[in-house]
Formats: sequence, structure tokens, C-alpha cells
Amino acid sequence: MSVIRVVSFRVGLLAAAALFLMPALFSLRAQSAAHLVVIKMVEKPGGHFAFEPAAFSVQRGDTVRFVQSSTAPHNVHFKQTPKGAKLGTDATGSYVIGDGATYNLVVDARFIDGTYEFICDPHESVGMKGTMTVGTSAK
Repeated sequence: MSVIRVVSFRVGLLAAAALFLMPALFSLRAQSAAHLVVIKMVEKPGGHFAFEPAAFSVQRGDTVRFVQSSTAPHNVHFKQTPKGAKLGTDATGSYVIGDGATYNLVVDARFIDGTYEFICDPHESVGMKGTMTVGTSAK
């Protein structure tokens, strides 16, 4: 009888440990599925500026990191979004000033599948614009 109790205790202990660790394992799995997408804000010859790359694809859960790599301040302003997207205040990001400064945007439930066109407000006229495609078929 004592052998059965020891085995039952160990099985119960393993089951409890598995239940305790499952949320952590699922969290790690979700985090590993997300990606960091880096977009540089650069200066081009002739007084032009650009996002590099200017076109990219993401999925919900990804983080887009815009990195200041020029001398002028930049921002990210989504001008065209798919019908039903609800970006709210994130439709226009804050200005990024200083070499290496960043602006992070998490692509979450507010972003529905589709194409998002964005610009830098002060530099749209000199070509600083880009396109982000969101969706499961985007990658």
C-alpha cells in the first residue's frame, strides 16, 4: 500500500507541476511567434528622407521599431488604413529626435488585415512614406 501512495503522490505532483507551468509555456510560445521589425528613418542624397525598408509585412503581435538614423526629427503618421482599423492616437506617433532614438508600435487587435500607408509629416513632400501590410498571409 505505501508504494501505491508514493506513486500516486508523484503522479499528483507531476500533474500539479504541469498545470502550474502550462500558462508560462503558452506565454513563451506566443512571445516566440512575435517578431521585431526594424525600420530605419534615413537621410538620402539631395535633401530627401526615407523609411528603410519602405514596404514591409507584419502579423498581429509583432512590434515595429522605427529607428532615427538621420539628423532631422521624424514621426510616423498613418494616412490610409483599412476600413475597420481602430488606431486611435497611434495613427500619428510622437516625433523621434536624436540618433538611435526609437518609436515602437505594437501591431495588436486594432490593426485588421490589410495595407496601411504611412508618412513622416514634415518630410512627405521629399518622399518619406511607406507601406505596412498586416495579416496572416503577409509573411
